[in-house]
Amino acid sequence: MAGLRAQCDGFKCEAGQTGCCCRRVMFSQPDFVAQKSHLEEYVVILQKCHICDFYPKFHCELNFIEQYWGAVKLRYRSSPKMADMDAMECNVIACLDDVPFYANRSARFISAYSQGLSGGEAAWANRKYHGHRTLPSSMVAKVKKALQI
Repeated sequence: MAGLRAQCDGFKCEAGQTGCCCRRVMFSQPDFVAQKSHLEEYVVILQKCHICDFYPKFHCELNFIEQYWGAVKLRYRSSPKMADMDAMECNVIACLDDVPFYANRSARFISAYSQGLSGGEAAWANRKYHGHRTLPSSMVAKVKKALQI
C-alpha cells in the first residue's frame, strides 16, 4: 500500500476504482463489505425473531412510518388550537391514536414498483385498490390500460 493516499479528495473516488486510496481498498475488502451494522446485528442476531428492514432515503411512499407521521401532523394541524398544555397533550395523543396504520399502503407501493409501474401509475393503483399488501397482476394490467391515452 506504499504510495497510496489515505483517501481521495472530498471522499470522491472515481467510479469503479477499488485501489485508488487506502480508504477504498479497506471498503472493498470482503469482510468489511459483509459486516452488518451494530443495529442490524442487535436486531437480527441477538433478538432472533425480528427483521431489520432499511428503507431507501427520501422514499416516503415506501416507508409507512413517514406516511403515519404525515397523517398525524395533518390531523393535528386541522384540530382546534389550544393554549392549555394538558389539553394540547391530550389532543396529540388523540391524533396519534386516530390515524390508521399505513403498512399495507407502503407494501402496495413496493409491489407496484416491483411489477414495473411508474410513480404516477403506482399512486393511481394505490388509490383504486385497497386490498391486501400486494397489487394483483390484474390490477397492474388495469392500471396500464386505464393510463394509456
